[in-house]
Amino acid sequence: MIYAASVLMGLALWRLAPTRWGLEFPQAVLIGSALYFGALHRYTLRATAAAGPRWVGRGGLLPGLIPRAAFFLALAGLQAIAYFEWMPGADVRGGFVISTTWLVSLSLIDPVPGGKPPSPL
Repeated sequence: MIYAASVLMGLALWRLAPTRWGLEFPQAVLIGSALYFGALHRYTLRATAAAGPRWVGRGGLLPGLIPRAAFFLALAGLQAIAYFEWMPGADVRGGFVISTTWLVSLSLIDPVPGGKPPSPL
C-alpha cells in the first residue's frame, strides 16, 4: 500500500513539474519507486516487523513516513531545479536526478543495517 501511494505521489509530481523539463510517464513511476525504496522501505520494514502495520499512535507508520518522504521530495526538487533550471544546457535526464536523489536519501535517511552510521561525506 505504501509503495502504491509512493507511485501515486510520483505521478502527481510528474503532473506538477513544468513541461519544459520534459519528464515522461516512466520517469514519474521511477520517482515514486525511488521515493519508496530510497526513503521509506527500510523504515517500513523496521516499523512493521514487531507489531504489524499501524498508521498512527505510538509506533505508528505515519509519524515516520512523513518526514522521510518530505526530505526525499525536497532533495529531489532541489536537484531537479538545479539541473533543469540552473543548468539547462547540461542535458541531464530525469532518471539521473531521480537516481542520485535515491542514493543520497538512502544513505542519509536511514542508517546502514548493522548499526553503522552513514558517512557524513
